[in-house]
Amino acid sequence: MSEMSHAISSTKHEAYGHSAGVFFRSVVIALTAFLSLVDLFATQAILPMLTAHYGVTPGQMGLASNASTFGMLVSGLAVGYFSNNIDRRRGILISLVLLAIPTTLLAYAPNLTVFAILRVMQGLCMASAFTLALAYLGEHYTRKTRRPPSPPTSPATWRAT
Repeated sequence: MSEMSHAISSTKHEAYGHSAGVFFRSVVIALTAFLSLVDLFATQAILPMLTAHYGVTPGQMGLASNASTFGMLVSGLAVGYFSNNIDRRRGILISLVLLAIPTTLLAYAPNLTVFAILRVMQGLCMASAFTLALAYLGEHYTRKTRRPPSPPTSPATWRAT
C-alpha cells in the first residue's frame, strides 16, 4: 500500500511540481499585493488623527483618503487598454517604485489638497501594478501549470452523516 501511495504522490509532484523560481515569484507577487493593499487602507486606522491634524471634518478627510480610488479607476482603465504594449515585469517594478514617492510624501503633506492629490497618485500606481500583475499571472500560469479545480461543493453533493 505504501508503494502505491508513494507512486501516486511522486506522479502528482512531477505533474504539478514547480521550481523554486516559481515559488519565489509567487511569494513576491503575494507580498506585493499585500503591501499595496496595506498602503491603500492604512490611512483608515488614523483617520481621526488626520482629521484633527488638518482641522477638517470627518467627511472631508474621508473623501481625501479615498481619493486613491479615483486614481485606481483611471489607471486601471488606461493600463488595461495599453497593457499589450507594456512589459509586465518592468511595468510592475516601475509602478511600485513610483508608488513609494507619493507614499513617502504623504508624511509631509502640508494640507488636505496636497494629501488628496498624493492619494490619487498612489491610486494611479497601485492600480497599474495590480492590472499588470494580473496580466502577468494570466500569461505565466497557464492551464498546464495550474492544479485541477476541486470538486464542486454544493448542497446537492453533501452527504448526510
